[in-house]
Amino acid sequence: MRHHLAARGVAARVHSAGTMRWRGVATPEAVEAMRERGFDVSSHQSRNLTPALIDASDLVLGMTRAHVDFVGNHCPDASDRTFMVRELARLGARVGPRERHEPVRQWLGRVAALREPGRPVGHPQDEIDDPVGQPLEVYRATAARLDDALVTIADLLAGPAEQS
Repeated sequence: MRHHLAARGVAARVHSAGTMRWRGVATPEAVEAMRERGFDVSSHQSRNLTPALIDASDLVLGMTRAHVDFVGNHCPDASDRTFMVRELARLGARVGPRERHEPVRQWLGRVAALREPGRPVGHPQDEIDDPVGQPLEVYRATAARLDDALVTIADLLAGPAEQS
């Protein structure tokens, strides 16, 4: 996400944190899959997602409904800015790009308004399963699905191109 936003001139702080009480480094498969995409995650250290991190974030992305539910259970006021990656790409495309001077949280509110009240967030096809314990091919496929959605999200967050 950091790479795609920077390529579009969007200044952002991008962090990674998980919902599982697990500490460690990236798996060898994750390191290899990301190396193939031009990124070095060999020194990545996992950390836990905390209410402080959520509160400080304009946008919180998860891969599954369980991730989104975790955020909602710990910080209910963050629900309208917490999405599954593919859910945000899908719904954001319906809303259209963020207006040039529109705050990110305001745009996300417009996107969240498309959710069906009283229903679980997203659609089952929006979920991207964690590849931990799977072979390298699954990591590659996961990286490709995430990257496709993140490109869409970065384009939507960047907003319309400036007219010259």
